[in-house]
Amino acid sequence: MSDVTLDEVKKRAQAAGLALREDRLEMVRRLLTDALAPLRKTDSRAVQAIEPAVTFDATGGGTADGTR
Repeated sequence: MSDVTLDEVKKRAQAAGLALREDRLEMVRRLLTDALAPLRKTDSRAVQAIEPAVTFDATGGGTADGTR
């Protein structure tokens, strides 16, 4: 398992629209590495889906009671 790189931190911050000070990048890299560690250890193939995924219609074609 690899650590998060400083370049990845910069790209994630940019994608989120965040401006990070250069002197904070290493701290954010360590925090992000620690936060993602449990997810990176998880074997997604071993996780069983309990319910089907919810889908949304952003076009607004339905009504409040689900009929069209």
